[in-house]
Amino acid sequence: MGEIKFGTDGWRAVIGEDFTEENVSAVIQAFCDIYPDLPEYGRPVVVGYDRRRMSKEAAELAASILTGNGIKTMLSEDFCPTPCVSWMVKEKKGAAGIMVTASHNPPQWNGIKFKESYGGAASPDYTRPIEERIKVNIASGRRPKKSPIPNGDMKYFSAKTDYIKALRALVDIKLIRDSKFKILHEPMYGSGTGFLEEALGFDITAIHTEADPTFGGRQPEPIPPHVNEALKFTKDGGFDICIINDGDADRIGAGDENGVFVNPHQIFALLLRHFVERKGWRGKVIKSITTTRMVDNLCKKYGLPLDTTPVGFKYISPSLNKEGVLMGGEESGGIGIPRHICERDGLLCGLFLLEIMSVEEKRIGELVEGIQREVGPFFYKRIDLHLSQDEIKKVREKLPTLEASRLLDKDVIAINRMDGCHFLREDDSWLLIRASGTEPLVRTYSEARSPEDAERLLALARELIGV
Repeated sequence: MGEIKFGTDGWRAVIGEDFTEENVSAVIQAFCDIYPDLPEYGRPVVVGYDRRRMSKEAAELAASILTGNGIKTMLSEDFCPTPCVSWMVKEKKGAAGIMVTASHNPPQWNGIKFKESYGGAASPDYTRPIEERIKVNIASGRRPKKSPIPNGDMKYFSAKTDYIKALRALVDIKLIRDSKFKILHEPMYGSGTGFLEEALGFDITAIHTEADPTFGGRQPEPIPPHVNEALKFTKDGGFDICIINDGDADRIGAGDENGVFVNPHQIFALLLRHFVERKGWRGKVIKSITTTRMVDNLCKKYGLPLDTTPVGFKYISPSLNKEGVLMGGEESGGIGIPRHICERDGLLCGLFLLEIMSVEEKRIGELVEGIQREVGPFFYKRIDLHLSQDEIKKVREKLPTLEASRLLDKDVIAINRMDGCHFLREDDSWLLIRASGTEPLVRTYSEARSPEDAERLLALARELIGV
């Protein structure tokens, strides 16, 4: 058994190698052992799963072990989005949530996400005792307690009832329907399949809805090149927008009427402007260090406080649970609105995009052009470097001492090392280099005033770290 460690967003492993019945059992039993120490001891645990290989079996195994330890359990009767589990934990006053998913990882991966009692992503302080208990149990030879399911301590729940009602309550469904935009949904074969149409209450077009644990041979991450087919389908089919969700539907991407990708930075900015100007909502904004400076500029314009966190929604969720927070988001497409849940919800964000289009009476491409004129222009790029473990280790060792007073033709005005090494240039463009917390690779990110400058910054990143 390899060491089980929780990364940026849960524990993830390759199916059949480290994601095995033995390891899943070890994780769940360790949680059961610390459960009596939780302030919410006695409350039920909500369990959901996505459409990956082994997900349903792992969720049923989790329910078996939870009830075997005398813990009341609510198990989804079918696949469900991760935000549904978060919502159920919050609304049903659960002790915790367990979601079997590897989110946007390649098809050969699976994993487990824990949700705290307020519905948010489990923090390092929450998962660390689970990691430690796993080691203790292995050393002592402790075996998981199991009980056949269903049983008296377990009941099933439907993901398409109360959760859907909660989504519908937050947006103007009638306005969206009456606007008659031609809508395409790309759930990427994932667990958001069917949920957007269910929430809207009228027919839309959806692709890649069938159950396919290989995700059509691509990674279910809502960014190019994984969404190129959907973008072409959008343009060729004359759609006004394509709403794109990742494998467990907690992330959002989009395509415009011309088949151009609308990235999460642009979506974050559009939502923030809509909430303040159209809905009259205000409050603190939380963003990860990899997120666009458009958010900074909007917060300055509206006089809103802004906090920046390391990468990973586990750093954003706890802040969303505090009073006076409007929203929080990250570059990878996770955006949370705490008046709903203190966690990402790609389906809700998709509905809000449709509401924005309906209110403004504009297609998504026009809206992006407008926000770029207002608080941009900014162009974002990311390249993932697939390196050997030795190379990744050397990069990790180099980042704490990496220095630069000038990158290309602009002065560096600040260096932030909260997560890797982030260089902010005098024109608000930036470069970030960091080792991934969920996959064996080094990520390089840039945002600049032109696409060419963003590319040049990424090329420079490789020079800076010597790979």
